[in-house]
Parts: sequence; C-alpha cells; structure tokens
Amino acid sequence: MNKILTFSRHPKVLQVLVLLFVVGLLTSLSLGIIPINNSYNKADKNSLCILSEGECELSLTEGTMTVSIAGQLLTEEQLDIAVTLPDNLTITSARIEGINMYMGVIPVVLKQQGNNEWAGWFMLGSCSEPQMQWQLLIQLNGYAAPVSVRFTTTQK
Repeated sequence: MNKILTFSRHPKVLQVLVLLFVVGLLTSLSLGIIPINNSYNKADKNSLCILSEGECELSLTEGTMTVSIAGQLLTEEQLDIAVTLPDNLTITSARIEGINMYMGVIPVVLKQQGNNEWAGWFMLGSCSEPQMQWQLLIQLNGYAAPVSVRFTTTQK
C-alpha cells in the first residue's frame, strides 16, 4: 500500500520546511546573495552627492543643484536645509533614510523661497551605531529616480 505524505498528517514536516526556508532567505539577504531592493541600491551614480563641509553640488542636465545643511550634523537636533535648483526644476518630495541601519522614513518638508531656492528642516533620530550613514532623497519633477545626498552623523 502506498503511503502519501501529507502535511495534515505530518504538521512537523511543514514547520521544519518553513523554518528552513526562512533561515535560508534571511541568510541570503544578510550575505548579499539576494540584494535588498531599496532606494540606496537604486541610486544612479549621476544623481549622487556626498555632503561634506555642510554643502554639496550636483551636476544635472539642467545645471547645478546645491544642497546645504546649516551647522553641525547632530541627531535629535533641528537641522536647517537649503536647496538651490537650476531653472525649470521643482521639488516634489524629500525624505531621509538610514543606510547602515533602518531608521524609518524621515520626511523633509521643503518650501519654495524664490524661483530656484528651497528651504526646510528635519530632525534625525539617534541610534546605537557610533557613526550613522544617511541619505537625503530629493524627488525632482521630470526625474524618474530621486537625487541622493549622502551624509554621516557621529554620536555626541
């Protein structure tokens, strides 16, 4: 007589298979075998700016974009930001994400101050990492992918 293996008769087999699958998936993600599909991995090299000395410039097709953050980059403090865009570009949205640790999505509200000037503020949360890497993602009208501005904070 043939015995058919069914999960209803052997629930432990199903539990072991599910556990093995989850462990394999998590291991693959942590080792980079399966890439995590987040906006950090999608950053186009032509739309990347590393913020140093409180300011960075990025060459776009329409001209130069400048991003500056006033003062020292500290967590749990209000940080003011200014963005200067080339003519005919506007900001549709902006947000900040952690790179080396998930910190949620921090919205950045930018308001247009003049033709090409935008200003706003944001506040970064602190974490257990001694050095935290961040990226400010600015979505511009007419651009499929956001412009990425990366910066680092260190604990006080």
